[in-house]
Amino acid sequence: MDTGRLMISVPVVLLVVAIVAGFAAMFWTRDNRNLPPREPGIPFIGNVDMKPEPSYFLKLQKKHGDLFTLNLFGRTIIVACGYDTLKELLVKNGEKTTGHPVSFGLTEYFELSGMIGSSGSIWRHQRKFGHDALKAIDSGSDNIESRVLAEVQDFLKEVEKMEGKPFDVSRLIKISHCNIMSSLLFGKRFAHNDPTLTRLVDLVDEAMAIFPEQGILSYVEWLKYLPGDRFKVRRRRFLVDEIFKIVQKSVDEHKETLENPKNQDLIYSFLNEQKKRKMNNEDLTGFGDRDLLIMGYVLHFSSTPALNELYWYILYLMHNPDVVVRMRKEIQENVGMKKPVTMADQAKLPYCRAVMYEVLRMSTPVFVTAAHTLSEDIEVNGFTLPNDAWLMPVLGTANLDPANFPEPEKFKPERFLNENGELAGYEKVYMSFALGPRDCVAKNIAKMEMSLFLTTLVQNYDIENEPGKPLPSLEGISNGFRSAIPYEVCLKKRN
Repeated sequence: MDTGRLMISVPVVLLVVAIVAGFAAMFWTRDNRNLPPREPGIPFIGNVDMKPEPSYFLKLQKKHGDLFTLNLFGRTIIVACGYDTLKELLVKNGEKTTGHPVSFGLTEYFELSGMIGSSGSIWRHQRKFGHDALKAIDSGSDNIESRVLAEVQDFLKEVEKMEGKPFDVSRLIKISHCNIMSSLLFGKRFAHNDPTLTRLVDLVDEAMAIFPEQGILSYVEWLKYLPGDRFKVRRRRFLVDEIFKIVQKSVDEHKETLENPKNQDLIYSFLNEQKKRKMNNEDLTGFGDRDLLIMGYVLHFSSTPALNELYWYILYLMHNPDVVVRMRKEIQENVGMKKPVTMADQAKLPYCRAVMYEVLRMSTPVFVTAAHTLSEDIEVNGFTLPNDAWLMPVLGTANLDPANFPEPEKFKPERFLNENGELAGYEKVYMSFALGPRDCVAKNIAKMEMSLFLTTLVQNYDIENEPGKPLPSLEGISNGFRSAIPYEVCLKKRN
């Protein structure tokens, strides 16, 4: 048998099948459903030019309105933009839009299990567990704020070692953020040079880099069989398994001390929930051993937008030194320059918080969220959104909606302050954490992390560009998550 010919012929046959299926799906329902306006695509294969970039979706939103239809290899995709439309879909119709597609990543690596892969009642029980477990941690003596503050101080120590010289702060941000997530999961923080911590950062970093390359597999999964691991399916499997091994090692240690726990953390909470269900002869679906490993993976991987946001903050402050001056003045007058800034102080720092919200609005680290599915047909804005379509919420369009944010392209923190200098309208940027039943479980932790790192850095350091060099770009890179283009900054200790 000519194996070389076979390797070529199988993908060719599958491609022909996909084209035929795509052609049928594109034209079968074209005229008998009141879908949002269609964006023309390439015959048979659809809108293969779709990119997870703000410019692509903003252009189509301007052309078609807040709802429009794309098609990719026969899959109908309803794209939703704009604050009011997104709120209508994700909040008012939230219970009808909580599903997620049975797609490549969820089946290949997570077998439709865990908080990231499950759905229905199982997902709801896991989500409730997540909320309750985080609340329990926060009610303890070593609450979430104390863990974040401890990491902030270690972050400052590492910054001081740079002696004001230009450096790319992204690696330090990743280590600090991963350490906070580890404290919640494992019940301990690591030294910044600890091999477990640095290994975890490297694994998550590489998995994140691969993630956007595999987007096409959600629509044409058979491409994963192409020779040479073109889409790094096997490599990502290795990365996922390596992260699982790190989590499993900690789980084994926790099991040995379950009767006399050392700390309060998510692993202990999960094991106790599992134990309670076994004692009560309850169904363990969603709370099996693999679900625990997936929770550990998701905690580190899905919280990536928070560390991207910290990187954006420093970049925007480099571009706006007058904003830094005003922030520091507010901190000096309401907290002081020696006392560490805490969450209790944030109410006295409305301008600092306005800066945080404005950077969050401008940068929008999750411009396009993962696709949703509908439990039934929904009528929105005069169109029918069918339950066999995928719903793609483009969250970033809400943050750039001129109806809510006049001159959205301008960096204006004061837009979140009223005439009395009080915060106003900031809840609109919560769209960045998604809305409705599938919003970010850890959004309050993310906001806490952003607030404490940002205000403490401004309190203690001048944030400057390297003398003689042009300011870094604010354009950003959109690869699943939107991140700043790598840059260097001079962080000089204030006396």
